[in-house]
Amino acid sequence: MSDKFISLGGGNEIGASCYYLHCDGNNFIFDAGMRYENKRRYPSFSELSKLEEIDTLNDIDCIFLSHAHYDHNGGLPLLVSKLSTNKEIICSEYIKKFSEIQLNILKKHSGIPNYSLYEDICVDRATGMLTSYPLEKRIDKKNYSFTLYKSGHIPGAVMTLLEVNGKKILYTGDFSDRDFPLVEKYSLPKIEDLDLLIVNSTSAFKKDDTWETTWGNGESRVINLIKRIFLYNHLNIEINQVSNGLELAILINNELEKTDFKRLGITIFVDEPIAKMLKIVEEKEGKKFEYIEIFNEKNSLKNNGIYITLKKSTRLDKVSKLHLNYSLHETYDGIKELILKLKPKKTLITHYQGKENKEDILIKELKKEGYENCEYVINEKEYIY
Repeated sequence: MSDKFISLGGGNEIGASCYYLHCDGNNFIFDAGMRYENKRRYPSFSELSKLEEIDTLNDIDCIFLSHAHYDHNGGLPLLVSKLSTNKEIICSEYIKKFSEIQLNILKKHSGIPNYSLYEDICVDRATGMLTSYPLEKRIDKKNYSFTLYKSGHIPGAVMTLLEVNGKKILYTGDFSDRDFPLVEKYSLPKIEDLDLLIVNSTSAFKKDDTWETTWGNGESRVINLIKRIFLYNHLNIEINQVSNGLELAILINNELEKTDFKRLGITIFVDEPIAKMLKIVEEKEGKKFEYIEIFNEKNSLKNNGIYITLKKSTRLDKVSKLHLNYSLHETYDGIKELILKLKPKKTLITHYQGKENKEDILIKELKKEGYENCEYVINEKEYIY
């Protein structure tokens, strides 16, 4: 049988990232996310049952998890409910702890509107399969080996180097090619003779600097956000997923620490799930976030407060609301640089917005640099490598 790759979701779209890889008789899944659309929420797991390489979903050897965002981990409870025996969901320690918090929010009995998706037993089974491994250490299993490398993007996010019978496959997940206030850029050693690069490329079709417009200086979104505090007594920022709340709270806290806002008594209030994730960061990084408090009825509605909450999880009357959904990714130049640095035998570009276009600017520029083995992935289409 030929080695093959199929995107079950997150191919030519942002959302529901889930990728199947068959290599030398072994079956792997990279990520299992979800979309925010109610009618098409999950990856096409049913495609797996159509493959000649798989008799049942239990033929999957393991699941690799790149990071803790719902579009990469939110479909795990549904996927594991289809397995007759437990499999390892391989991840970093950060991803394990963050995902436990995130997935528990999705329980039907969590009590948070719009997030009650799964029976509690499905979530408990998924979190029970999460298995953390150290970064930059080769782990040998029976039929394969893997090494996790820091990818940036959010704390604990990893790239996975998979090795099967001498073949090397690198899955990037979302990554950062520059240092952010919250995380440093990705870190990879020199990889010789890479057979396949599966690269998540949110910025493949755009050259604009999303970091600068969101968190940079001048009229960036975070600076304008802080300016709004002077216009309203209270500001409630509603976010789609708890990890965004973590990022926002830390980044705004860091911005306040650099200014003279302390005399104004500004406090950042967060939901309990966000507070739990912040606690993990404080313990692992040895930091203390001076301006952040957990939201409760006793400290609610203080003057000059920023309230970061899951969408519709908290009722705050007479408070100016701002719905913010964002994510920070690799730049266009970063994608190009990574591909040219590794020069794999084959590159598959996933997780991009836009139609398949063989002549887009990235493909053209790679060809000018002498690299032509690059292809955009379409969901549910088989790719032989």
